[in-house]
Amino acid sequence: MFRQLNHLTVVADGRYARPEELNFLRDYLASVETRISAYEKIRAEAEMMADKIQAMQKAENPRCFHFINGDRSEICRRDLVDTIRLCASAMLFSELDLLRDNFLLWYRTIVKSFNYEASSSSTYGKYLPNMMKQLLTPEEQRVMQPVLALGSSILSE
Repeated sequence: MFRQLNHLTVVADGRYARPEELNFLRDYLASVETRISAYEKIRAEAEMMADKIQAMQKAENPRCFHFINGDRSEICRRDLVDTIRLCASAMLFSELDLLRDNFLLWYRTIVKSFNYEASSSSTYGKYLPNMMKQLLTPEEQRVMQPVLALGSSILSE
């Protein structure tokens, strides 16, 4: 949204914006109530989702959070909660580019450096999307799906 608004400001400088240039704004405004509702639900349940996801990961692999220098489950949980929050914000503001460029690509580097790809794949490719389906209405899922798909494509193997 912000990048699109900024782009429109530049291209329409000195003239009125054409109707087709305003379509993204109409689409966003038509979905703003749904986005706010989804954001509030995710905000309220983020901690619980992180707990459930970590429990499922540990059930699959009890040592999934053990690295060279010990158990890092608290760090992984913090990162998961942060990722959920950033994904919810990206959905709220319709800002996939910022999420990708400012967080997901950086976080993928961290995931790879700790050989955490398998756990990341299950988290962002399976567990988180399934939890969102349980939490959100179909309309809310529709606005959250592009964010989840982006996260999955970058953070899953």
